[in-house]
Amino acid sequence: MKLAHVLSLASLCTLAANSFSAATAVAADRNVVSHSFVEDNDLWKQDGMFEKENMTQEEFDIIIDNAYAVYAPLAEAKGEHLEIAHLWNDSTVNANCSNMGGTIHVNMYGGLARRPEITRDGFALVLCHELGHAFAGAPYANPVFQLSAEGMADYYGAGTCLTKVLPTLAQDSAPTETDYIRARCTEKHGSDTNGYQACLRQFSAGQALGNLLSVVKKQPVPNFETPDPTVVPKTLGSYPATVQCRLDTYRAGALEQPRPACWFKN
Repeated sequence: MKLAHVLSLASLCTLAANSFSAATAVAADRNVVSHSFVEDNDLWKQDGMFEKENMTQEEFDIIIDNAYAVYAPLAEAKGEHLEIAHLWNDSTVNANCSNMGGTIHVNMYGGLARRPEITRDGFALVLCHELGHAFAGAPYANPVFQLSAEGMADYYGAGTCLTKVLPTLAQDSAPTETDYIRARCTEKHGSDTNGYQACLRQFSAGQALGNLLSVVKKQPVPNFETPDPTVVPKTLGSYPATVQCRLDTYRAGALEQPRPACWFKN
């Protein structure tokens, strides 16, 4: 584990014991708030059951280290300190971010990285989601601790954060491309540009997470071409009801479009 990213042993024990279930966990002393990528689940039981793993430990470490190199100075600039734990041997299929007295802790788990639905860019998007809780700003799930709402973390993660992190990472072998995705990325960036290629990767990362979330939530696999028609009466701090809404948010973040009405109330 990299010394620059190490959590104290006591903190790690607390994190493992609680597993950071649901959207928000508040410690007994009221000084720690944590947000997770997805609801608590038992997919950890399947760890090691797949014939082929999509990511090596070296790739896992590189993604985390590169994102850390980008965001540690941004944390320092706002008077905070960033630590990211490389929990490769932990089978948890999740990730989480907490704020402990001005120190931002992010935990990234090997169980998530080893899921067959997860790509390297998809894993980077999960990490960006967690960083989004600390850096995306309002709307907040918890204004006291200044941790952004789940939808805002998705939106920032797929847009601002991936735009910063993807250039530091080797490209996945084959980004997901459909006529719809190519058209949207061309409209945004033109064709055969760096922005266009990054856009394809942003969409692919979002689809990978949509595939995983559909397993966790036991919902249909979402599609970029079938947006969630839900209009919420007020902005949600926690997860939206549908996986489709989260995919819509990844699309909106990648294209710098308005935040979807399925979780955000203007």
